[in-house]
Amino acid sequence: MLRYQVLNDCFKNTSRLFDINALVECCQKVMHETYGKSVSKRSVQNDIHLLQFSPYNVEFDEELLKQHYYRYADTSFNLEVVTNLTKREKTALRDTVELLRPLCDDPDTATPLMQWMFMSLQRLEAGKSLAEKSPCVAFENNALLAGMGNFNILLEYIMNRQPVVLRYRSFRSNIAKNIKVHPYYLKQYNARWYLIAMPDGYDNIASYPLDRILTVAIWKTKYRPCEVNLEDFYADTIGITVESGAKAERVVLRIDAVRYPYVETKPFSEKQRIVKRDDETITVSFPMKVNKELVSKLLSFGCDIEVVEPYALREEIARQIAALNNKYSPVQKNCTPR
Repeated sequence: MLRYQVLNDCFKNTSRLFDINALVECCQKVMHETYGKSVSKRSVQNDIHLLQFSPYNVEFDEELLKQHYYRYADTSFNLEVVTNLTKREKTALRDTVELLRPLCDDPDTATPLMQWMFMSLQRLEAGKSLAEKSPCVAFENNALLAGMGNFNILLEYIMNRQPVVLRYRSFRSNIAKNIKVHPYYLKQYNARWYLIAMPDGYDNIASYPLDRILTVAIWKTKYRPCEVNLEDFYADTIGITVESGAKAERVVLRIDAVRYPYVETKPFSEKQRIVKRDDETITVSFPMKVNKELVSKLLSFGCDIEVVEPYALREEIARQIAALNNKYSPVQKNCTPR
């Protein structure tokens, strides 16, 4: 249906001519941005063929078609994506909707993505089109993020407890290498997905950004189960970096009163508590494993937040600020303000 919508936009475009390669390129771009998947030329050719029959009955401009370009004969035509479900498919869809209803109707468990999916399934069950003239919801998506084509593969291997070999190229190297791992978990942070796994020969869990994983292959060896509870492992943590043996520390922050409503409604931790309040600042505390993601988030607040405890974290923030000050100093860098 998504490919049909892309093709529809191309077919009615009067400012550009589309041959099969251009159509494939457009479909490829949207499919990759939306699902992290590719689309073959054969699939697009098959789409074009099927659209010329019932229930769509698309008609192309004959003269342009002779030149291998595709455009509607009537450019005011707009394709309505029809979902023709069999009786068996409708029954399966209805059962799926009822299965998901308890989760999706509960505001304490239903995420916005779940609610959107549930409403879309309900529309399909009712025989309505999913094609919208304009988007009604937007989820955070990194259009430049590669490697999402491996998401389903890795998820299947995790569920099947299957060790794998990753063809992996780190951010610090241009050379790819093979890494044997026991995959445990897929975790998202800051619009990037990570594979959490135990590398062969090590006892510490490691994280691998999916956009750095080039290929995934089966590693024929006995699976090594995860020995830690990953929910507990990532408790009291921002992001995906957890140093070996790291323990949660008491973090105390002094927040400017005008900025506090943002921190109150989007806290650093569900365990965040107010320990002091005056007219100008609110001081909060919470347990947290200190890592680079926490440092980065604190720096994003600028001077609106001051780290009171722990001392090592306060010192790290001070060091980062000093480095920034040095980098942006016109004297140090011979920068001339415009």
